[in-house]
Amino acid sequence: MKSHLFILLLTLCLFTVMGYANEATQTNDSVVTLRGRVLGADTNQPLVYASVTVKNSNISSVTNQDGYFSIRVPLSAKNSQLIIRHLSYANKAIPIITLIDNPNNHILMSPSSIPLKEIEIVSGDGAPLIKEALQKIPVNYSDEPNMMIAFYRESIKKGNNYISLVEAVLDIYKAPYHSYSDDQARIYIGRKATDITPRDTVMLKFQGGISDALLLDVAKNPEIVFGKEGEEYIFNIEGTTNINNKPQYIISFLPMVSGQDILFRGTIYLDVNSLAFSRIDFNMNVEGRKDASNIFIKRKPAKMKVNMEHAAYTVNYIESNGKWYFNYCKTDVAFKVRWTNRFFGLFSTTYTIGSEMAITDRYSNGVVKFPRQERIKSTDVIAEKVEYFQDPDFWGDYNVIEPDQEITKAIKRLSEKLRRRE
Repeated sequence: MKSHLFILLLTLCLFTVMGYANEATQTNDSVVTLRGRVLGADTNQPLVYASVTVKNSNISSVTNQDGYFSIRVPLSAKNSQLIIRHLSYANKAIPIITLIDNPNNHILMSPSSIPLKEIEIVSGDGAPLIKEALQKIPVNYSDEPNMMIAFYRESIKKGNNYISLVEAVLDIYKAPYHSYSDDQARIYIGRKATDITPRDTVMLKFQGGISDALLLDVAKNPEIVFGKEGEEYIFNIEGTTNINNKPQYIISFLPMVSGQDILFRGTIYLDVNSLAFSRIDFNMNVEGRKDASNIFIKRKPAKMKVNMEHAAYTVNYIESNGKWYFNYCKTDVAFKVRWTNRFFGLFSTTYTIGSEMAITDRYSNGVVKFPRQERIKSTDVIAEKVEYFQDPDFWGDYNVIEPDQEITKAIKRLSEKLRRRE
């Protein structure tokens, strides 16, 4: 098992055996909330994780699993446009003024095709393209530090029910891509909800969620997935597609030798013109591996058996003024738990841990690193940290990803107001 793959890789779960006895918006005259649903015109199905951006600004959000989005924009931008982007669909520009006071906007996206004359049709070995893309990271991605505002959410599900939800607004210091400096994050404000009953005998603590979400920036940390030059993988060019009206190579990858090390498989989207990584969807090959749980589980009772179900990840980027920037990431890890010394241990329970991070603003002026005591550490359990960052008035003018129905019910128990920081 190659050590470079598992530098805090993505999800650490802390188990202990315990017994347990438990949206509203503040209006602002200068801000308007736009809501809608994005659908594919060819299928009439919701488009998941479509990018929603105010034209010529860093204000952005993404659609949820049902295609819905919610984005807060300054009223001064009412004469601007909302730009919707999704893989394999043509970008769509919508006048913001037509979306105001209309909560039932249904936006249809048209499939996009790439004129074949624009690119050379290629297939076969994609390793040379990936090696060149890795070499071009210092050119394609920002060589200056950035400050980012991000909306972060993590959840734990037992079966189909949410038992924990954490949401936070983050400040992120994004180190230059050509440097060895680490990214830094601090919590500006957060909230959480739990629904754990006295019958629950397992408590999960999700450790390192924010730090590991930042590690998902594969362009910044390519060695975590690909090693030095991707020498452990077979890369195959599957064809081309369109992202943000730009032609993209679709490159699949698999471990070169199956069944030995726990590595990854997935799909890479490379911008044809720049060879920048624009999106990566990948999975860790944990299925059926008894040793896989050791990567994720930090501590558990001896009589508890854990079998990994899946570990899936997504990261995508956005281009601005010729440079590419980390824009969104998602983690979804599932495992089954059973006890070997109890009658009900004959039955297993599935737990799913998920996280999402969406960048809602970005700027390059006044960029400074955070004081050490304010930084999120890789050992932090964010569900415990947000207790010190809650505010009865809560955050206001920051864009959020609309949660699933079950999560909405959970967060209704929390703060009733949102407020933008001064």
